[in-house]
Amino acid sequence: MAYAWQTRHVQTAADYQTLVDTLRPQNYRPLDVNGYSINGVPHFASIWEQSPGPDWLLRHDLTSDQHSALFQTLPGQGYRPIAVSPYDKGGTARFASLWYKDAGYAFDARHGILPADFQAVFDQLKAQGYRPVDFCAYTDGGQLRFSAIWDKSPMPEWAVRHGMTPGTFTAERAHWEAHGFVLWRVSGYLDGGTRYAAIWIKGAPEVTWQARQGLSSAEYQAQFDALRARGFRPAKINGYGTGAATQYAGIWHKPYLSADEETFIGNTMATFMTAHGVPGASVAVTNRGRLVFARGFGVTDPATNVPVTASHLFRIASVAKPITAVTVFRLIERGLLALGDRVFGAGGRLGTTFGRQPYAPNIDRITVQHLLEHTAGWARSQDPMFSRYTLTQRELIDWMLGHDGRTPPTFNAPLTHTPGTTFEYLNFGYCLLGRVIERVTGLTYAEAVRQNVLVPCGITDMHIAGDTLADRRANEVVYTPRGSTLSPYGIRISRMDSHGGWIASPADLMRFLVRVDGFASKQDILTAASIATMSTPTTAVDVGGGTVDYAKGWHIHSSGNRWHDGDVPGTAAMFVRTADQIGWAVLVNSRNDSNLDGMRADIDQLRRTVTQRITDWPATDLF
Repeated sequence: MAYAWQTRHVQTAADYQTLVDTLRPQNYRPLDVNGYSINGVPHFASIWEQSPGPDWLLRHDLTSDQHSALFQTLPGQGYRPIAVSPYDKGGTARFASLWYKDAGYAFDARHGILPADFQAVFDQLKAQGYRPVDFCAYTDGGQLRFSAIWDKSPMPEWAVRHGMTPGTFTAERAHWEAHGFVLWRVSGYLDGGTRYAAIWIKGAPEVTWQARQGLSSAEYQAQFDALRARGFRPAKINGYGTGAATQYAGIWHKPYLSADEETFIGNTMATFMTAHGVPGASVAVTNRGRLVFARGFGVTDPATNVPVTASHLFRIASVAKPITAVTVFRLIERGLLALGDRVFGAGGRLGTTFGRQPYAPNIDRITVQHLLEHTAGWARSQDPMFSRYTLTQRELIDWMLGHDGRTPPTFNAPLTHTPGTTFEYLNFGYCLLGRVIERVTGLTYAEAVRQNVLVPCGITDMHIAGDTLADRRANEVVYTPRGSTLSPYGIRISRMDSHGGWIASPADLMRFLVRVDGFASKQDILTAASIATMSTPTTAVDVGGGTVDYAKGWHIHSSGNRWHDGDVPGTAAMFVRTADQIGWAVLVNSRNDSNLDGMRADIDQLRRTVTQRITDWPATDLF
């Protein structure tokens, strides 16, 4: 959730106190405070967020002894220091500090540390399991000193440096950043010239960040404005210098997409929805396994104008096929299935349960792999899933495997191709995979998927769709026909369970995707070998003899991208996993049958348009 925030700098003590008194009743809490001097007059910078959190205290204009006294009283009241900022007032040190009332980790805090004692103090506390979380340099009576806070929070790696010239600091930043460290704290000060002290950390939750130093007040404001436009917000502000020559250093984090980026996504979706008469849509985007955006657009039903939210459910059409494919591979890993298993006939997974004997030629040669790759041998024109709506699922399969009973029999749907030789996209093949899953698990298809895929992915709100409007779930959108003679509520969507019958939110599709993407950001529910096999293209050719970009439940591209799309009357869907670790899902509650090819092209283009606009991916994970 993006909380409101505010920040100030170049505030006098009176202005700073007024800000504190103004923001506290508005439920803002301070995240950072920094005191510094301009022409010998104390000034303050602070960062605030309107978010829930522990009780807090701010103190400023304290002498060294007064600051020390806080540590004799406040910890006993449950407070711990978050930030300590020494600053100059008339040649002597004063202290500003921020305290939170929470249990937190064991802490230690010191001030007045001389440079000669610096290393010994840090080594001593490191040996006791402490790590620095706040670090400032200051002068007191002309003597350089340090202030720092340590705690025992877990942090696999960290580094502290001080006495760095601007050039050295730049080199140190490049070094540590190249090794995966994040700049956590920076403190500028004077000691024979401008110097910097800093903390770097590695091993914390990822942060998308920027840092600047050596800025005048005007330059700082310009950088602040530019970074804010990109979605960054300040995490640390530090003023330093002498006389009127005050400079600023700052660290910014990007926890969410920027307002401009979100506006761009909204405008892009609005253009698409207007062009194709789509009442409602929902989008989710991931980057490196983190959910960075999930939003609904438009309305669930034009009759009620209820806004679409990120949690509303949509029919996902053929995006169901990767879910079925992953379920198959989960069962293969459990030893319950193999790609080469025959489906029909003696020894086949479904045996002779369906249809009428004898089967048409080569039916008993169809394997699980053929069904996954759309190479079972039926032509696309033979696909029965959008016809014969009076038949149940069982009756439809029986009909496809049936004949007229004569000698010799006339088969209802004989194979057009030898199994394994020719790719023709076939929903019916995935309908059969659903029945194979049921046979080997002893569960319904939906329950087998739930146990083997959805639960391990942390998904609790995916279901097989109901056929009629009355069957619609409470948080499901309404499907609006556009240019079609078929009603979205007359196509027996539940009969399509394993090839196109699921309802889901885009965010849950992303929960699934990041657990089968082959990347290390989230632990996959399949082995690397299974994912590699699942992503290997079929060796069959298309009806024209050309190569095919389909693997086992996924379209693939030589770039490493994997995806699936789908549409049925009243809905269209697409989800994508790119080689550069971007995930995308979009679901809509209408299909433009009067311009279906155009809609399909445009829904495919949405991902490119949106993701190419985002230059700084936020590190916050909304999952």
